[in-house]
Amino acid sequence: MKFSTILTALTTLLPLSTADFHVLTGPCSISPGEGGEIESDVVACPSNYYNCDCMLWGDRAGFLRAGDTPVDGLSTTGSTYFQLSGMCGVGNMDFYKQGDGTWLFYIAGGDGSVQGTCYNGDNSIKDCFGVSASCSWKNILVCYSQICNP
Repeated sequence: MKFSTILTALTTLLPLSTADFHVLTGPCSISPGEGGEIESDVVACPSNYYNCDCMLWGDRAGFLRAGDTPVDGLSTTGSTYFQLSGMCGVGNMDFYKQGDGTWLFYIAGGDGSVQGTCYNGDNSIKDCFGVSASCSWKNILVCYSQICNP
């Protein structure tokens, strides 16, 4: 195997193994077998729980509370702010886009200290299927912090 192939494989897997959490968005078909509608949805999942239980069923997940993520479903929003509801036992988190394209986040109503940084995700897709919904989640942000690490 070529060294460049190994290096590409490692850098693709690295964000999943070292990040604290991921922000994902995707189109979801609600009641897919019954002519249901397509909706955009946003979810955040801890890196050590990057699975459909979190993404589809909300187990250990954070959810969009205010603003818009930079991508919402299939649309680019141009947003510079959004807020996620508490995840990993913390309060609401405010995310602000920086000039270099990264996102800094803070605890809403906290002491004003930066809690972590998010970078553009690899846009990989994770398909999740359930009885009442099916979603194609896109990994749009990878966030590094200690929020989900005890």
